[in-house]
Amino acid sequence: MLKMISTLLVMLIIVHLCEKSAGDDIFRIPINRAHRPSSNRTNSTVSTKIMTNSQKSLSTHAKISLATSSVNENLTNELDAYFIGTISIGTPPQNFRIDFDTGSSDLWVPSSQCRSSCNGFNKYNSAESTTYVANGKKFSISYGDGSSASGILSVDVVTINGVAVKNQTFAECTYLVGMTGDINDGILGLAFPSLTSDGEKPFFYNMWSQGLIPEATFSFYLNPDTSATSGGELIFGGADPSKYTGSITYISVSLEGYWEFPIASVSVGSTIVSSSTYAIADTGTTLIIGPTAQINSINIALGVTYDSQSQMYTVDCYTRSLSSLPNVTFTIGDRAFILTPLQYLSISGDQSTGYICYSVFPPSDSTDSNGNLFWILGDYFLYRYYSIFDIQNNRVGFATSMSYDWIPTVDSSLFSTSSTTTNPRTSTMKTTTSTARTTTV
Repeated sequence: MLKMISTLLVMLIIVHLCEKSAGDDIFRIPINRAHRPSSNRTNSTVSTKIMTNSQKSLSTHAKISLATSSVNENLTNELDAYFIGTISIGTPPQNFRIDFDTGSSDLWVPSSQCRSSCNGFNKYNSAESTTYVANGKKFSISYGDGSSASGILSVDVVTINGVAVKNQTFAECTYLVGMTGDINDGILGLAFPSLTSDGEKPFFYNMWSQGLIPEATFSFYLNPDTSATSGGELIFGGADPSKYTGSITYISVSLEGYWEFPIASVSVGSTIVSSSTYAIADTGTTLIIGPTAQINSINIALGVTYDSQSQMYTVDCYTRSLSSLPNVTFTIGDRAFILTPLQYLSISGDQSTGYICYSVFPPSDSTDSNGNLFWILGDYFLYRYYSIFDIQNNRVGFATSMSYDWIPTVDSSLFSTSSTTTNPRTSTMKTTTSTARTTTV
């Protein structure tokens, strides 16, 4: 891929671990924004363990090079999202900045014995922990953006927000690839045990089995407003009803590994481009990635042009009107989850250099262990829909985010008319009979 010509401001969502709410045992983790300089990839921390025929294509479309300065301004705070918090490992505690990721299941941090690309990271030293237990099995993981980590498994106490999870198996890594300059030291996976490298029990499963949270659920609210002080919220042990409206639509997990579930259909405007397909919900992937044929149908309907420099698809937002661009709808269960044009376009640049409007739908023919093609519903979907992950009932839930209606400020030179699309929640949202299963706080 082409290197970036100028600095890309990358939005990192840094989680500050706060005290749990009085009167309950759920853990609220507010998410705040910070920026770091220069990146040449868009985050996609989906583990490739149970993918087939996908790593090459997913890496291509997840590691996005931005070749013009006009791209390096506003594409910005959306295209490289991490969810970072501080955990500690060992006794006394050794602190690490961790990326919370629903697309993988392992917990790993760099080792004090790290030999490759380890500069700038906090490192775990087993010799300094009185609660360390040796394991020694080899560990290796590869992610959808082409990065990887390898080392050995170890066991120790892992503490988050003052709550200690005992006998947690994790990896201390001696080799890192493709992570130079990353803010996070490691990754804490929140997917199913079958996605771990050696069948170890993931952190969240241990948190639940040790009685540290009231429900075997966690939930994400992601704020699309990059100018806001708060970037969102992660909750262990329940959900936050103040962060969504209406009821929660639950759908059973179809294949444990990723949080994979069936999608009834994907439509662009009134045209169904896919039916009876599958998807995963992944906080570690920024864009909405789908099978090539289906993504091509969407992008053709949007009238996009392929930009070989960025390896993204662009929409002419100077001559097109918003009313000429269709909604994109994901029907999950019997409910329509709708994205309007300003929710699926990334507008980059400024008045002096000009603007570029990117479609957030790149293609990748990723298949699961059953051979099914699947979509990756990344942050551009999760910004608009609050997500609940329920391991006890083996299901995923979605509700309309409190920030669903937020749209970015659009320069007056863009889009040929001031027309806007109809609010889909009052016109085309189907009724669901699902009831919310939440924790009142």
